[in-house]
Amino acid sequence: MEFKAGNLEAGRTMFEGIIANYPSRMDIWAIYMDQEVKYATTLGKKDSNKQAQARNLFERALSLPEITKKPKKMKLAFRKYMEFEQALGNVSKLGDLKKRVELYLSTQFNDKKDESSDEE
Repeated sequence: MEFKAGNLEAGRTMFEGIIANYPSRMDIWAIYMDQEVKYATTLGKKDSNKQAQARNLFERALSLPEITKKPKKMKLAFRKYMEFEQALGNVSKLGDLKKRVELYLSTQFNDKKDESSDEE
């Protein structure tokens, strides 16, 4: 509600409190990301501070153990981050994100492969 009313800092404070208490709730992260993206990509002119704020939020989500352990959650975070960079037309950042996705997937695949080898 605060974001919609234009009170960004109050909205961020509320979301920060919620994700601090529920760091694994990807639905809450997704709403927070959507709000940050909306304000970083609208209003006609690109604001690098708003874009940095959104990127910081994405990076935080992608680094949390509660999220990195769950491929479905990572998929959502990566997808939203890539859509954001695509909307900005940032091709180099998009390429970097694709490499990170590939690295994450290969790491996950190798970890699962190692676990199945240990069981045999």
